[in-house]
Amino acid sequence: MIKKFVQDARIIGILVTIWLCLPQVAIGTDVPEKAQVQAKPVNESEALDPSNRSITSHTFQAGDAKFNYKATAASITVYDKPSKPMGQIFYIAYTMEQQGGRSRPLTFVFNGGPGAASAYLHLGALGPQRVMFNADGTVPPMPAQIVDNPKSWLAFTDLVFVDPVGTGYSRELRYDKSSKREGEDKWKSESSGHTYPRAKAWGIEEDTVSLSRFIRAYLTEENRWLSPVYLIGESYGGFRVARLSRRLQSQFSIAPTGLILISPVLDFSFIWGNERSLWPWLSLLPSYAAVAAVHERSNKISYRARDPRSSLAEVERAALTDYLGGLAAGSFEQDWLKQISKLIGLDKDILLREMGRVPPARFAKALLAEQRRVLSLYDGSITLVDPEPAKSLITGSDFYLQRLNAPLTAAFNHYVRDRLNFKTDIPFLLLNEEVYQSWNWRSGIRGQQGFAEALSDLKKAMSLNPAMRMQIMHGVFDLVTPYYATEMIIKQLALEPMMNHNIQLKVYHGGHMPYLHQKTLDSMFEDALQFYKLTP
Repeated sequence: MIKKFVQDARIIGILVTIWLCLPQVAIGTDVPEKAQVQAKPVNESEALDPSNRSITSHTFQAGDAKFNYKATAASITVYDKPSKPMGQIFYIAYTMEQQGGRSRPLTFVFNGGPGAASAYLHLGALGPQRVMFNADGTVPPMPAQIVDNPKSWLAFTDLVFVDPVGTGYSRELRYDKSSKREGEDKWKSESSGHTYPRAKAWGIEEDTVSLSRFIRAYLTEENRWLSPVYLIGESYGGFRVARLSRRLQSQFSIAPTGLILISPVLDFSFIWGNERSLWPWLSLLPSYAAVAAVHERSNKISYRARDPRSSLAEVERAALTDYLGGLAAGSFEQDWLKQISKLIGLDKDILLREMGRVPPARFAKALLAEQRRVLSLYDGSITLVDPEPAKSLITGSDFYLQRLNAPLTAAFNHYVRDRLNFKTDIPFLLLNEEVYQSWNWRSGIRGQQGFAEALSDLKKAMSLNPAMRMQIMHGVFDLVTPYYATEMIIKQLALEPMMNHNIQLKVYHGGHMPYLHQKTLDSMFEDALQFYKLTP
């Protein structure tokens, strides 16, 4: 998930914590629900006991076939450079016996934020059991229901769901409170105003290092060095995976076979910007048009749920021609404004007032304002009665994300204890606001200014390992990390022609967490199955 702040009216909604699950976007200076927010940094007394490990046996059914699998809920200690413990990383792994003498693929799964646990992908899409959602992706009334998942990716790969330090049950380790560690810096909490030492793993570079060490330790502990290794990341998790793909090869001698990025952000300049930026606004246009079409606010698009992108060819063309030309020239002539107005279903006067740059938080309020409905930035197909119709911008947390967090938190707390027999008194942190607030973004910026990006790492990783393949999955209604940003970014890679065939971009009917729509869950399963089948 990605998180975003709406303090500047023109950039509200362009980013989001890529929490997701990525997914978690803050649309104002938003704080997740109190029960899920860590009030202050944890200390070593709140870390998991490394000996707390549960292994259970289960049966999984996919179609007519039944499979026996093992579930392991445990943690691994990761170390900093001086070989001192710096974090306890919790994970849940699902593994099956090898068949035919060939090692099964092993996939490490990450959500985003920064600050999100992996429960979104775990209980939303990939695990052997999942939380029940309505077929259209909306959230049913509580209590949460946990059901078998016949579309679990366990059918074709072993899965390791990883919670980075500060999320889930994972915690930083501090043994000497009285002394300041070498290189330690501090951060100020926006909610409390207090200043705390920054966790050693809370930053772009720091996170990449700690998770690389976790993966190496897991391969060693479980003797999986000869397994094909895959990485899956959602939202900021996609950014994380792109960076890991290079770091694992260059410093840990681990060459991933494949990457799957779900609703990723690969270059923050494409989703964060200001009134002079161009990329963020071009990125949003096709998703705006898809949302307008699905709500019947635009008759310029004949939307097709089975193949959303085929519906948007005209919009993609307009984004890179008339829209780009109008914005770059600073020209607000009626012709191109009128064209864009019809495509995205907003009155031409709104575009004129916004100088052609309509922030997601404005679009989400304006599209259905006459009906007093507001859209979710995570999934523009989903609406809510607008609690603040007099305001022109969304404020506070995204309502859809808030509603998702309740059943996922309840379901995970029950599932890990009842199904996996893992017991702990440590609070489970689905989203940890403190991680995002204290995140060291500068450690991932090359140079003294600019935006963090993972594209350079990704290109170098593909050059190091030309056989590595990548599948990117997006929901067309995602206004947090829009699919068209990725489309443009991939074109900037300028790969060798032979490598271009190793990248697939899939666009589905859905939002930031597209798998919450039942038909899209099915489609993603089939596409991932074919992707894994191509393993050499």
